[in-house]
Amino acid sequence: MPRIEAGQASPEDKARLIAWDRLYSLLGTLDSKTSVLLRFNAIVVAALAYVTVVRSDDPFVGANPTIALIGVWVGRVSLVLAVASCGFAFPVINVEWSGGRITQVAGGALAFDDAALNQVGALVARRTWLYSWAWRLAVAGGVGFALLVALATIH
Repeated sequence: MPRIEAGQASPEDKARLIAWDRLYSLLGTLDSKTSVLLRFNAIVVAALAYVTVVRSDDPFVGANPTIALIGVWVGRVSLVLAVASCGFAFPVINVEWSGGRITQVAGGALAFDDAALNQVGALVARRTWLYSWAWRLAVAGGVGFALLVALATIH
């Protein structure tokens, strides 16, 4: 690898090394963002679970039956969305991946493992897709929680 970085390799190997490092950087970024997203989801899930499942007091006691029904549904749907967001986020958090990178071939030359590079690219694409859905669901769950708080406060 130092030989490739120092310029003692083909331009293709340099490009592969740059791509490899960029893909792993993207995995690290996804891991960081997902960690924060899971913390947000933990707060939303805990609050919604407390309000909609654990707490025996109805925050909409004495409210218009329509408002109470909306509040119950918003709370439950938001809880399901936040939990679903966690389900999409968990597979993203694990960045560990083992596979080939650079191997030594006959004559002491180095060869970049293209199959491993393609696998890491597919892994980045899959985890990006999972993260994007986790984020969307977290936003929907968070908005639902905010709406639930607003309904309970206004009534």
